[in-house]
Amino acid sequence: MLSEENKGYLMVAAASVLWGTMGVNAQFLYDRGLAASHIVFWKLAFAFLITAVWMIFRQPGLMVISRRGLLITMFMGFYGQACYNVFIFNAIEYTGVATATILLYTSPAFVILMSRLLFKELLTPLKLTALVLCTVGTVVTVTEGRLDLLEINRYGVMMGLLAGFTFAVNTVAVKHLTRRYNRWTLGLYFFGFGALFAIPLSDPLGVFAVNPEPVVWLGLFLQGLLPTAMGYGLYIRAFSHGIEASRAGILTTLEIIVAVGAAALLLGDRLGGMKLLGIIMVFSSVVMVQPNQALWSRWKRPAA
Repeated sequence: MLSEENKGYLMVAAASVLWGTMGVNAQFLYDRGLAASHIVFWKLAFAFLITAVWMIFRQPGLMVISRRGLLITMFMGFYGQACYNVFIFNAIEYTGVATATILLYTSPAFVILMSRLLFKELLTPLKLTALVLCTVGTVVTVTEGRLDLLEINRYGVMMGLLAGFTFAVNTVAVKHLTRRYNRWTLGLYFFGFGALFAIPLSDPLGVFAVNPEPVVWLGLFLQGLLPTAMGYGLYIRAFSHGIEASRAGILTTLEIIVAVGAAALLLGDRLGGMKLLGIIMVFSSVVMVQPNQALWSRWKRPAA
């Protein structure tokens, strides 16, 4: 039987797998004429509709939220959903996928620092080692060891770092909010307000100018279903099992492994030796931060 804590970490891993489908699906939509600005609104709008329909039929009472909760979720919808998507898609546009991915995964470092300050989570040598390993592994995986692939643009770098920081704030905020609110309630209002605030920040009507085929709408629906409604929903639920935000932050780098594997299988991307080395490093960092590992017990003391 899995402990409650291990169930939570398993949910984070499942969420990361679902997030890993986002890049391949996005490339499918780009190939059919859509731009990043078209996707931001629709993925959040579909996630809101999917969550709302599920709650209406299963637990309509959870749609009620207090005035304080409404204000909190309004802010998180704006900052944690709408702004996050604008930051990451701008980072991709101005620096490329490789650089944007590396900048996004500065988030585990932000999470570890904030968790130490806010939740008094232990800053152990094991966590720091795992953080370095997942960071280096991310760089190696997305660049295949070729730093010349990185595109340095001051605005794009700023957007990427903001995306990483925003994701970290999301993680820390969700850990706190799940103590007060149901995960479905949080998801519903996060997605709803996120879609609302994304309207002036993106170009939702631009999708109609592309004259999209039905399969494009299916792709947009899947963006709302898999990485957003299901992925983020699992991520929120995971924190109700008492997991550490710092461990969860490192565990989310599983998304990179899934994204690279999906691109190799579905898009024909090359999976070379350096990329495999990076994947091994990322996966090793994930294994290192799992709880209750006798192998690492001697490392589980606070850093001096």
